[in-house]
Formats: sequence, C-alpha cells, structure tokens
Amino acid sequence: MKKSMAFKLGAYLLFLGAVFGICYQLYETTGENAGPKIILIPKKIDESNEFWSSVIAGAQVASKEYNVELSLMAPETETDVEGQNRLILEAAGRRPDAILVSPCSYEGTTSSIRQAVNQGVKVILIDSNINESLSIPLVATDNVEIGRRLGEYMKELLPENPKIGLVGHVKGSSTAIDREKGIRDGLGKEAESIEEVVFCDSIYQEAYDVTLQLLKRRPEINIIAGFNEYSSLGAASAVRDLGLKGKVKTFGIDSSVSQLQLLESGVYQALAIQNPFNMGYLGIEEAVKRIEGGKTDLFLNSGSKLVTVGDIYTEENEKLLFPFLGSRATKKEEINSQ
Repeated sequence: MKKSMAFKLGAYLLFLGAVFGICYQLYETTGENAGPKIILIPKKIDESNEFWSSVIAGAQVASKEYNVELSLMAPETETDVEGQNRLILEAAGRRPDAILVSPCSYEGTTSSIRQAVNQGVKVILIDSNINESLSIPLVATDNVEIGRRLGEYMKELLPENPKIGLVGHVKGSSTAIDREKGIRDGLGKEAESIEEVVFCDSIYQEAYDVTLQLLKRRPEINIIAGFNEYSSLGAASAVRDLGLKGKVKTFGIDSSVSQLQLLESGVYQALAIQNPFNMGYLGIEEAVKRIEGGKTDLFLNSGSKLVTVGDIYTEENEKLLFPFLGSRATKKEEINSQ
C-alpha cells in the first residue's frame, strides 16, 4: 500500500511540474475555433503551491472541453488587494465573455467586482466570497463546513487541559473568517481553549516562523491547526522541527504532497481536504452556462472531506487526493454527496 502511495506521490509531483510548465508558457489557451473568452484571476500564481496549481489545471481542462479561450492574470501575493483590483478592472476593460475571480479580500475586493458587473461583464467567484450579494455565482468549498469537520475531529483528540493555537493564512479573507468560525463551531465549548490566532499572509516561511514564535512564547500549547496549504504546512514543519511530533497534535487544511507525507509520518493527526481541481473545472463550466444564458447556481460546493492516516489509502480518497491522475474533474454529484 505504501509503495503504491509513494508512486502516486511521485507521479503527482511530475504532473504538477508539467502543469506549471504549461501555465507559464501559455497564459492563454485558445482552441482552433476560438469560443468564449474567459479571464481567470486567482489570488496569486505560485509554482510551489499545489492548491492554485490544481485550480488552474481544472480550469484549463474545462476550457479545452468547452472550447474556451482562457487567459490568466494574478497579483503578486494574496495580500495584494489593490493589485488584484487593478487587474479586475483591466480584465473588465478587455470585454471578455466572463471573468473568474478568487477575491483576495472579503471586503476590499467588492468595489472592483461591482464595477465589473455594472459594466455588463459576467463574473463568477471561485474559492472565496465578498461581503455583498451581487447575484453572481460562487464555486467554492463550504468553508464553515470544512472548518467544522476539522474542529469536531480535533475535539475528539483533545488532551487534558487543552491549549489551542490557530495559524491562519490571510486575515480578512472570507476563507480565513469562515474556517475559523467552523473550527470554533466544531470545538463547541472547547473553543474557549483557543489561546491565540496568528496569520502568515499565505507565505510558507512566515507560517513556519510565526508557529515557532507561538510555541516558544506559549509552550503550554498542545494543539495546532492551520487554515490552508501555506499555514498548515508551515505550522506542521515547525512542530516537526521542534521535536514536538505527538506532543503537539497538529491538524491542517489542504493536501499537498508535503502535507500528505507529514500525515503519513504522524506529524498531522488529520487533514481536511478540498477539491481545487473541481473548483477550477466547475468555475469554467458555470461561466459557460451563464454566457449561454443557462441557469447557474448562486453557490456550488466543490466539496471537502476529512482524511486521517488510517484512511488515506482508500480508493475513494485517492481519487480526491490525486485528481490529475484520473480522467477528469470529480463529478458534481459525487462531490456533493459527501
């Protein structure tokens, strides 16, 4: 079983490298007979981050299937709200058939998206939400739900006298707000044991550093949970390097190869996984529906699940963990049934 998983991890890494080679060489994907023009604006482009790699790959697969001309634009960092706002307005000025946006900020991105909508541009949100209802579709993980799943499992494993530290990604993003709420809901009364919440601005090294500082400042902390790939991987790496594996129970969200290795080795007790490939695929699919005048959902849950070392090898979980190795994105009805 472990040999099979090691092979899949290696194949997954090779595939990710190929995907990003394509992404960096071809910022535009155009069919022989160009169809609708769609611009994808994620929070950032990061070759080292498997979540965004998967979102982009899912969008590219769907673009090929639906004969979409796909362009990619992104700010330098997830905290560059002004930069993303400029890109949204620039994209709207190109008059595409639709724009897919993953908002950097729950509040700070709203104005530019509203301006794009007022210009008659069809907008689809993916991954993250904004603080105003503009009757536009959102394709995303149910972030309160994924946080609640993690919080409920954490509650089952709480030691006596629990002291909890949370490592978030970008303060003020809808995903961070909702996942923290979900974790607190899942913990119930034990949420009172949360000692501190720190943020890393979705930078691996910053997540590592703030976790080191947190554990040195508060050595009584015996539970750590991260909110996304950056924060979860940085936090778990800090726990491992401090020699606290098993002493500090560690939980995270997302499922990069490095995270799966830390789960296998016992640093993580559990990972709550998203389906970013499905998110990108369904985002394009919903955009095409809206362009063609079809009915679209205002919220489409791209799915999530809790994985532990005990069930990482099941066929069902491997399909979610390694979507690139399958034939296409996980079907909507399958993901919504979980």
